[in-house]
Amino acid sequence: MQALRAIATAASPLPSASRANRRRGPAAAAPLLATVPAAAAGLALAAAVLLAAASPARSAAGPLRWGGRLEGYGIVRWNGDTPSQDPLARLDLWAEQKLAPGWRWRLSTIGRAGGPPVDPRVGAFDFDRTFQNLAPSLELDDAFVEWRGDDGSLKVGNQKFFWGRLDATRPNDLLNPRQYEDPFLDDEREQKIAVPAVAATWLFPASWRSFLPEESSLTLAWEPIAVPWRFPLSRERWFAPAALAAGSVSVGPVPGTPCPCDVSVEQTLRNGPPPARRFENGNVGLRFAGRTRGADWAVAFFDGVDPTPNFDVPVRLRPGAPGLPGAGTPLPVAAEASLVPAYRRFQSIGADGARAFGPFTVRAEAAFRFGRPWPFAVDQVTRRILADPSLVQSLLRGDTVDVPSWVERDAVEWGVGADTIFHGWMPLLELYQVAILHNDVRLLVRDVDTRLTANLRRRWFSDRVESQLVFVEGFEGDYRLLRAQLAWDATDGLQFVAGILGIWGDRDTLIGQYAGRGEFYGRIRYSF
Repeated sequence: MQALRAIATAASPLPSASRANRRRGPAAAAPLLATVPAAAAGLALAAAVLLAAASPARSAAGPLRWGGRLEGYGIVRWNGDTPSQDPLARLDLWAEQKLAPGWRWRLSTIGRAGGPPVDPRVGAFDFDRTFQNLAPSLELDDAFVEWRGDDGSLKVGNQKFFWGRLDATRPNDLLNPRQYEDPFLDDEREQKIAVPAVAATWLFPASWRSFLPEESSLTLAWEPIAVPWRFPLSRERWFAPAALAAGSVSVGPVPGTPCPCDVSVEQTLRNGPPPARRFENGNVGLRFAGRTRGADWAVAFFDGVDPTPNFDVPVRLRPGAPGLPGAGTPLPVAAEASLVPAYRRFQSIGADGARAFGPFTVRAEAAFRFGRPWPFAVDQVTRRILADPSLVQSLLRGDTVDVPSWVERDAVEWGVGADTIFHGWMPLLELYQVAILHNDVRLLVRDVDTRLTANLRRRWFSDRVESQLVFVEGFEGDYRLLRAQLAWDATDGLQFVAGILGIWGDRDTLIGQYAGRGEFYGRIRYSF
């Protein structure tokens, strides 16, 4: 299942206009040695960058630029019964340099200590696993060499893509997997995982422009390996409740079995193998963009692994003979349900556009999904098994029954939004909807699921203070989210942020499942 598609419908439900600004269980923890491949890949990329800098073109190289940010972040829970989260310290470092006319390299890393992980281990994030329980941790972010010229551009290395026009949820932004440790406060860039890729853009020659739109360009993005998304562990604050299996299940009489039974279920998290490292399993994106009568637009195609979470749920009975029940008492049985990432491919074709109408900027985006996986609550897996006597018999024979907590359906996603500036106020309003076609299963996303996002910002006191209010309302799903914050730029590099996050609604929805996990939060950020 994709246990977040608020988090799973494409990205975070919070508008990227907020861009200005845990403790983990051992079940999925990996030894430090398992992180060596990721570290080696990062060192190889860094070596390539250094070799490029040391090339004969170094005489034309520009000065080395570097910088970063140091950040401290913490929360205070509204409800002490919800999972806690340790304070987080984060250090981002970057360096870049122009090598020759049109050429440059960039290398950036992210270091974290504390935060969401529970009982973590020290290590570096790799490209193979969904459940990674690391803190302190090191992550390779951007690491690429880029060429830009009059006819186009070429970028090779670890990178992030930003396709689409909408602010909150972008249906055509599919090339980067996400991480969901703090899905409602991490901004769009922080949620995305940088992936190894080759991206080439061709600007059509001037001689073609008599029959092509203005500023026509064609971009091809190829990711030779599909990198898994990262998901929190079950004791973390933002582990999705919809991903929890039922703790106990009662099974009535089933012919050919000793039931009725009372089944106690223990859930485990287990990494599955990533998509096979073959060229045919990579991701491909194609984007043709242009400008017509003042409107910027693009059409896009994607073929690859879903960047948001889906899970298979293998279920088996624990070995060992249960005690015999008393007369008329159901047989006690122990079972184990694993949560295993499922990396499913789908195709998407879409379009987006933006245009100014007087003081308003209007954006629109739409996409058609061919066989995309859509999640349902994991506890439905037990009901599916119990509804099939053959599966119950397989379990009692000692077999493992593997049931997906997702279904593949075609769907249409679209959205439209507008923003303006009015006497210093910056309001943004965005309507997003997904329509799942030919569906007969109750999913975390309704067959027609409509979401309204409102974002209001204003700067005060000579632009040193910014207030922001974000509200999200789900209509068919009956959920809502409210976030309010103040950010104070004490100096050019030092910022203080204080805010409040509240979530309410139907617990059988993507956002409403987190109802009751409201919090106060604070952040100190120093950029240099």
